[in-house]
Amino acid sequence: MKVTAHLHTILQRQTPEGLVRRLEVELPGGSRVADLMAVLEINLPEDALLLAVNGRVAEPGTPLQDGDQVNLMPAISGG
Repeated sequence: MKVTAHLHTILQRQTPEGLVRRLEVELPGGSRVADLMAVLEINLPEDALLLAVNGRVAEPGTPLQDGDQVNLMPAISGG
């Protein structure tokens, strides 16, 4: 199955052509958000990320379907 990962702020990828904010990722059936994060080598703690699948808040264990849009956003903190 194919999903689209939307990478925000520090998760964007720098390439010779510029910043990449959106990636098409091929995953096996039955994959979850955590599997996508592993493929993308995103190793931030769970509480450091805001996750959304098709515009709905998600967790790393949320199952994915073909065509899903996944937003991966670092959580904002301040003082």
